[in-house]
Amino acid sequence: MNIKDPQVHAMAKELAARRGTSVTDAVRQALNAELERLPDPLSEASVEARKDAIREICRRTSALPEWQGLNSKQLQDALYDENGLPA
Repeated sequence: MNIKDPQVHAMAKELAARRGTSVTDAVRQALNAELERLPDPLSEASVEARKDAIREICRRTSALPEWQGLNSKQLQDALYDENGLPA
C-alpha cells in the first residue's frame, strides 16, 4: 500500500508511537478494530435488517390516504407526468 497523504502518514506514526508498535501493526490494529465495529453489509443479519427497513417504508407509504382505493395502474401513473418524467 502506498499512501501519499502526509497527514495520514503522520497519524499512523503517532498511533504507532502511542501504542509502542510499528506503523504497520498500528494500521493493522486500527483496521481490525474498525472492521469489527462495523457490521458486515452482506451478513444475514444486515440483509434482514435492510429488508425489515424496506418493509416498514412500504407499510407506512401504502397506508397513506392519498394511495387508498387506487389500482396499480393509477398508482404508477401518479408517479409520472404527461411526458413520462417523475412527477
